[in-house]
Amino acid sequence: MKSSIYQIVAILALGLHLVPLLIVLGKKLWSAVPFRLLALYWVLCALMNVLPWMALPVRTLELCTVIYKLLDVPIVLSVLYFSTSSAAVKKFTKLAAPALLAASLVNCIIRGFTTNVLEYVLGAGLLLITGAIIWEIILKLQQIRLTSQAKGLLLTHAALLFVFGASAVIYIFVYFLPGTSSATDNLLMYYLSALIALPVTIGGYLIRGVKPPPPPASETVDTPFGKGYQMI
Repeated sequence: MKSSIYQIVAILALGLHLVPLLIVLGKKLWSAVPFRLLALYWVLCALMNVLPWMALPVRTLELCTVIYKLLDVPIVLSVLYFSTSSAAVKKFTKLAAPALLAASLVNCIIRGFTTNVLEYVLGAGLLLITGAIIWEIILKLQQIRLTSQAKGLLLTHAALLFVFGASAVIYIFVYFLPGTSSATDNLLMYYLSALIALPVTIGGYLIRGVKPPPPPASETVDTPFGKGYQMI
């Protein structure tokens, strides 16, 4: 029963991972850089979660997992860099992303490219990304009037915050409470968080894809100087 629920949730979640890219293509949002990058990020997540179902050697699968975990937070920090209008957030993400990636690579070169040596860099990455997302959300909420793009980004950032919050819980179970949950339980938690977060993300994409209202119409009126136009 549990295995069937896991498979259903996994398939639904993986399907939702592809929806943002379909909206980008269907709504012609490719020029909107943060939405494009975030859509590609969700596709990458889907591809990585498909790998365990493929007949890959254990070492190859572990190496792919390590590389993905090394790139995960720097990629999202890069998305924040292109989506924020704050000079401070831009400066922070511009410094944090390469610094975290460099530290992660050094850690793996010294200790080996295995998932067992990632506890410190993953913890640091989760702190950096959750802090940066919360920072960006607070800045957006302080704006007096939000554009459709800002509203869309606010939803996508809230969804990311939820997913990384779930990742933080999984991280605690894996590295601080080993044996408390199985690998299947952890994956199920990730897929459930994706099932909640991705519809919110999709809502953000749809808001961004809504065309702005046309300017007020005008009508001709008689004036002392002839025909003129009056805004309605």
